[in-house]
Amino acid sequence: MYNTPMPIQWIEHKGAKILLIDVSNLENDHVTLNAHLETLIALLKTEPKDSVLAVADLRNTNLNNNALMVLMRNASLAAPHFCKSALVIESNNARSIVLDSFNMIIKRVPKRFDDLDAAKAWLVNDIIQPPVDDRHTLKQKQPVG
Repeated sequence: MYNTPMPIQWIEHKGAKILLIDVSNLENDHVTLNAHLETLIALLKTEPKDSVLAVADLRNTNLNNNALMVLMRNASLAAPHFCKSALVIESNNARSIVLDSFNMIIKRVPKRFDDLDAAKAWLVNDIIQPPVDDRHTLKQKQPVG
């Protein structure tokens, strides 16, 4: 069973606000995964579309058929709120095939990482931070030239 009290929380990394979805070490508990994803969807409904930087940590979580159904059911509800998202998960061919299938459900599939710090660094690497009182909408840097 999942023991961390705050699996979904706002964190700050290099001055940027990131939504951390920590469902690592969940193993086979798709019921708890579903409850966490329902909490996530409720939280995202309060955020503008294309405004949230998000990282999901799925390391040591078994993506069995039940877990995949839960993820697929919620992906289309969450994804429109993300301007950029990352997924921390173990690399293997089976997971890659399964996660690539999310291309059929959402237009921007999260970039995959083996390391949480690398994922956070990638999320904020091209973000211009607005003033402190306007942190809900993050803007990406525009290319020069």
